[in-house]
Amino acid sequence: MKHRILTFHNFLFLVGVLFLTTWYSLLVLSYVESGQVKGSDFRWFYSVGKVARQYGFSKVYDLELTGSAQEEVAGVPVGDGLILLPNHPPFVFPVMALLAALDFKTAYCFYFVGVWLLTASIMIVLFRWVRKRGWPRLNALILIIGLLSFEPLFISVLKGQDSYLLLIGGLLLFIAFLDDKDWLGGVGLGLMLIRPQIALVLAISLVFWRRKMWWWFIMIAVLLGIYSVVQVGWNGTMEFIEVLKLSTGVKDFGWDEVRMFDSVGLLLRVAPSLNLDIIHALCWGIYGVTLVGLCLLWRLKRTFKYWYLSITLTLSLFSAPHLHYHDLALLAIPLAGLVIVGVERKKINVAIASGFPMIASMMFLVSEFLDPARFTLPYLLMAGLPIWTWWLERDD
Repeated sequence: MKHRILTFHNFLFLVGVLFLTTWYSLLVLSYVESGQVKGSDFRWFYSVGKVARQYGFSKVYDLELTGSAQEEVAGVPVGDGLILLPNHPPFVFPVMALLAALDFKTAYCFYFVGVWLLTASIMIVLFRWVRKRGWPRLNALILIIGLLSFEPLFISVLKGQDSYLLLIGGLLLFIAFLDDKDWLGGVGLGLMLIRPQIALVLAISLVFWRRKMWWWFIMIAVLLGIYSVVQVGWNGTMEFIEVLKLSTGVKDFGWDEVRMFDSVGLLLRVAPSLNLDIIHALCWGIYGVTLVGLCLLWRLKRTFKYWYLSITLTLSLFSAPHLHYHDLALLAIPLAGLVIVGVERKKINVAIASGFPMIASMMFLVSEFLDPARFTLPYLLMAGLPIWTWWLERDD
């Protein structure tokens, strides 16, 4: 079948690419030149690297050393409540130690460019997959650019977060289902341990459908666990656990659950007078029910459906005990699934479907300036993506 190369829709999406590229470039330049980056999450990445280089990896969870390193970066006292907690798994620290050999601004630039190159290299696999299924080159490219420029992912990278690992893990998991490669799915789930509360829901529920994938995940998780303990030592591991306990605070250490995008944040905004302990209990209940429900879903299914994976990913986000805006980058995977289903079932024109991730980014961008939309759009996508995917995939 021949496809028109430059349709009206493709032209609009190319204009969208130009707009997002310009907007993101100006935002990055402003972020760096104004010094806002020194108050970003990258500050703790860099400070952990400094501590690791000077005192060794066993000291990376020492809050006194971390606080001093962050004060040096920020140029002002940060105070106990403003310390950005080094609450991420130890296996990401070697890269931080390498970056900390550079000055702060140069390290940030290397991190920023490196993340995009790494993510793009994984996206090439998806690009080749859709091309093999007859997608026009331009539409395949628009899809990949749309996923790479997905607004929550961009905000994550801009602020120096590591949610790109969550997205890459989700992308590897998605490709594993597309190409029937269990080992790749296990690697993807292993990378997603950067957010263990999300990875565990996915891994445990998938054990009922892809047992080999589960064992690959266990192997990767064990290897990462051993590597992490060897790297920081027993005392460092205990300090890591203490840091995780501090991370459960509401406003201390920058953890404001009211501005999160999970079930906790939703209940805090909808019912602010409700006791916080009750909200936490309810949301842990939601987490448990989600896990059991997804296990049943995968246990009872007979053939793979894209909407199964879509609802698993979106519910893992919604039920997560902590979910910041930048972790919504994982929604790019259900978006990609929706696009592929729509095109494969011939229910959405490829020229239109390829631009869906870019349309979603535009919606996120607009919602940044409107608090009601900012705190509504993510939930609409979490609910709407699996439902729309199911509708497209259902047997007529």
